[in-house]
Amino acid sequence: MQSSYKSILKGDSINNCGTQKIHTEFKKQEASRGAFNEKNIKDDSILKSYENLGRTILQDASIKKEKILSMAYERASEISKKAYDEAYEKGYAKGQEEGYSTAYEEGYKKNLDKAKVEGEQIKKNANDVLNKAVEEKERYLEEKEEEIKEFILNSVESILKREVRDADSLNAQVFDALNQMKKTSTFIIKGKEKYCSEFKKQVTIWKEQLPFKGDIFIIPDESLEEGSVVIERDNGKMVLGIDIAYEKIKKIIQDES
Repeated sequence: MQSSYKSILKGDSINNCGTQKIHTEFKKQEASRGAFNEKNIKDDSILKSYENLGRTILQDASIKKEKILSMAYERASEISKKAYDEAYEKGYAKGQEEGYSTAYEEGYKKNLDKAKVEGEQIKKNANDVLNKAVEEKERYLEEKEEEIKEFILNSVESILKREVRDADSLNAQVFDALNQMKKTSTFIIKGKEKYCSEFKKQVTIWKEQLPFKGDIFIIPDESLEEGSVVIERDNGKMVLGIDIAYEKIKKIIQDES
């Protein structure tokens, strides 16, 4: 599983049929060793790019709709004027035979009805453009939903792995756990030797900061998974580890979908 992905979103303008062409590529990229907050900002930026793309689709469709409606009003005005002129000319020409009024009304009504029908069709086309854009946005987000989730989980896993390699970060996690469980007389902390050597340096500091007057024992255990720490107390224990944190975050993401 790769640590992160960089998404490149390219959107063309809405075509004549009102469909948004969307091309998405994901390029693999090694996880940076930057600070946790910087990683979150980058992840946020990727997610926002999806939202911005959807917003752009709707904005483009709205602009196109307004242009179509503007053209429709101009066309209706032209047809109406033409209908008036033709009716006037026809009424004048046929005035002796059929009467000016009858000929005028016949020509004007015919062309005006034509203008109304044509105008309604143009309005319908404009609304179709906007509706198709909305549908395209929803379809796109549905298709990319799993891809977005996978990207988030990859990023989280990368961050967790980096955190357990950082001594200060792991020390902080253990201290937080001790603070939650300090109603006991004894703590036994187990982990791989490389972690335990760091924990031993922190025991005195932890006891002062908690504060805690009991005993804290550090016991190396190479059978534990990388990044896993077991903290035992008088009436229970707590397990810290990448897998546990990852599964909890994964469940949160799945529950929110």
